[in-house]
Parts: sequence; structure tokens; C-alpha cells
Amino acid sequence: MSTKRAKQNQQYDEYWKLTVEYTDIFGAPFNNTLKVIVKFIDDNIEKINNIDIEKYKSKNKEEKSKFQDLYGELQSIIFTIYHKEDFGSIRKSINQFVKLGFISPYLKGYHKLTKKFLNISSSDKEMKKSVFSEIFYDNASFNSSITNNNTNKKEINFLLKTLMYHPDKVLSKQDIIALMVTDLSSFSKGYLTADELKEQYNYSKAIDFEENKYNQIAYMFTFLNLMPDLTAHKDKGVAFAEDGLVLSDIDTTRDPYMHALYRNNLKLESKRVYNDIVCYVEKIPYKGLVASHIKPCHVCLEELNTTEAYDYNNGLLIQQNIDAYFDKFDLSFNDDGTMLIASNVDKNIAEKYCKYTLDKEILTPERLKYLSYHRNRFFEKHAS
Repeated sequence: MSTKRAKQNQQYDEYWKLTVEYTDIFGAPFNNTLKVIVKFIDDNIEKINNIDIEKYKSKNKEEKSKFQDLYGELQSIIFTIYHKEDFGSIRKSINQFVKLGFISPYLKGYHKLTKKFLNISSSDKEMKKSVFSEIFYDNASFNSSITNNNTNKKEINFLLKTLMYHPDKVLSKQDIIALMVTDLSSFSKGYLTADELKEQYNYSKAIDFEENKYNQIAYMFTFLNLMPDLTAHKDKGVAFAEDGLVLSDIDTTRDPYMHALYRNNLKLESKRVYNDIVCYVEKIPYKGLVASHIKPCHVCLEELNTTEAYDYNNGLLIQQNIDAYFDKFDLSFNDDGTMLIASNVDKNIAEKYCKYTLDKEILTPERLKYLSYHRNRFFEKHAS
């Protein structure tokens, strides 16, 4: 067999199969197809739950028939909306939502944020991108599909960890290609070193990966560029963005990217309320604002409550001097936004800040719950 024929027959079993039908997350085809899938799951959840997936995978005729009938019905519904040349494209449009993390394999459910994503207007691009990013980071599994559960492998987590450990803090296009031909199970540490990236890229050249999978490489950059705190360009590579915000109560147990999303959502809230990124107390756009947790992040994580740890309602954008007191429970807020200041705070500082309040737009029902926790800690500390 010639070398050329061998390359044509090359198997790509372990590459990151990011095959998609629609790349525009704001467009009607993307959102409408996802809505139809979610509605179909809700309408047929009892039938779906009655299918024994283990028997289906072992090719049990009865279970296989039940699943194929349901899956065929979903395909037909989508075909009536978006006519394709064949049902292969319809299946591709469904499978992409499993790969991106919105839908579970075998139609067994959907991500907890899927409906939130769908309820956000496509005109609110920043918020839609933020929720997409959280789903994508948390649940994307490129080698999964409706009929294949490979969700134990999280490629985006692997990619971001590789970026964090890279000495240059940048992943070039070659590095991204190197990652896309990597079998995650072969690297138990969860990332590639700079030398391993070079080796994997050389492997990609040997199998003509870039030549044969150029569309999927392009899709990767498209979706990475939707993620807050990342910049992704084919020429400049992938890197973390700098925005001038800092985080309070930093600890090594936190998830760096979930914290980035938490911070980004605070920025979006500030822009919605104030048309700028400002200190929620003084309403001034200071540089180096702190994305300060109300209920400390480390407490949330100790309680195994990751939802609270990365909920932007559990945060305030404040300038660093105020955070120094807020973080130590020497300053807190009442439900009407007025400030509580402990007696151990210098009277000149207390006089300066006591006139400030949090606006009602910031005092969401969810944030008031966290402020109640913070206020209780304030009173406990200063009870004597």
C-alpha cells in the first residue's frame, strides 16, 4: 500500500470530534433546534426513562427498537422545520448539542442551564455567551453523541489546564491541533506539557490531521472565542484575557475558569445596571475592582456547594479598601442596602463610608440571601 493511500485510510479514532451543523449560537437554527430537542425530552421523558440503555448497548432488539423509534420521531420533527439533503445532517444538528454539553446522551436529559440559555434573548449577546460558556466548560464532550456516552472525558477542561501550565500562557494554532489529536486517557495528569504539545503536533502532521479536519479546527476557535476571559485567534493563538478585575478570597481549591465566569457575570450585571463597570458602593469605575464573595468561596467549597461558590449573586464589585473590611466581616449591609460598620473600624473611615448604600437593582432576592449570611457573621464577630 502506498504512503498516500495509507494516509487516506488513516483512522482518527481518538481525535476531538467537534462536528457541528450550526456555529452561530445567536441564530434561529441553533436555538430553535435546541428548543425542539428540549421540548421533545420533556414530552417523552417517561418513554425515555423506560429504555434500558445497557440492554440497548448490548443490542437488545426490543430496547433498540424503542430508542430508534423515539430518536427517529425527533429527527422527523426537526426535518419538518429545517429540510436537509438527508437525515445525516439532521442527526449532526442533534448530536452537536450533546458534544457542546447542552443535551445528555440517549436523550436522558439536559444541562441545568440549557433552558436559561434558551430564555436569554439573542440580542443580549454577552449574557448568552456567558451561559453558553458555563455549559461548554462544565459539560462539553466532543466524542459523545446521542448514541455514545463519553462524558467522562472533558476536552475543554484539559485544554484550559494545558493553557494554565504553559510557560508562555498562550496556545498557538499548532498547540490546539496537537490537543485535538490527543487521547485524554493517555495523559492522567490532565494536561500536556510544552514538549508533549510539540510531539502531538508532529503526530498530527504525520496523519495529515490539519488537511483533513480543517473545519473542526475552525469550529474549535469559533467556540473558544465565545468564552469570557479567553481570546482565541488562529494567528495569535489562545490566551487568557486581562480585564483589570481581581478576586477576593483566592484559594487553590477553586476552579479558575468558573471563577472567571463568576467575575464576568458581575461585570455584565454592572454594565446592565450602571452602563459601566463600577464599585457597587461608590458607583465609581475604579481600576482593580474586587469581585468580592459575600459568602466566602472557601466556605461554599467546603460545603461542596459549587453553585453558591460560582454564583455571581454571591458577589459584589467593590473597591479594595472597602473589600478589606467586608472580607473580614467588619463591614456589612442591611436588606435596604444601608451599611453596617463595626466599632473597631477607624471613625474617619466609618464616617466616609456610612453614607453609601447598595442600590435596589443590586439587591436581588438571591443576593439578599447571601447578605443575610454575611450579616449574621458580622453580628457574631461583633456581639460583645
